[in-house]
Amino acid sequence: MATYTITEARPKLGDIVRRAAAHQQTVITDHDRPIALVVNFSDWEDMEDTIAALRNQLARAQGVQPIGHEEAKRLLREAAVKAAGQ
Repeated sequence: MATYTITEARPKLGDIVRRAAAHQQTVITDHDRPIALVVNFSDWEDMEDTIAALRNQLARAQGVQPIGHEEAKRLLREAAVKAAGQ
């Protein structure tokens, strides 16, 4: 995994994005602290799905019936529309 400071990353953005397209992650740092991770979008979606599945397993183990990811997104969109209308 490559690591660049913000200053180093600016002129290399194209290369960093192409690395992400090739499923290679890049860390961007600011004052020696990791602040961003550039990752392939489909890899990110896979990670989100894995996290959601693990959360569902944990919730079921705790006796809670979780809602699905798509249902949660729908409810959040509805709440945002409602809040914007107020």
